[in-house]
Amino acid sequence: MSKHVPPSELVADGRRSRVRTSEKAIRAALKALQDAGLSVDKVCVSGAQIEIHCGHVERVEPQEEDGGLEEW
Repeated sequence: MSKHVPPSELVADGRRSRVRTSEKAIRAALKALQDAGLSVDKVCVSGAQIEIHCGHVERVEPQEEDGGLEEW
């Protein structure tokens, strides 16, 4: 029985190709999260797949713009 090969591992002629995530790509993703003020709880790397688990993010409700009018 043949094993299922994800499309990301196939090259043009149908052969398998090994795909790895670069350290540079991981560092760029972590830097972007840091710049956004998010904390990272866990990073899992498996081949070309990266899972980055961030800490709790609080939802911020948008403030209603009323142009400085007072409520009656």
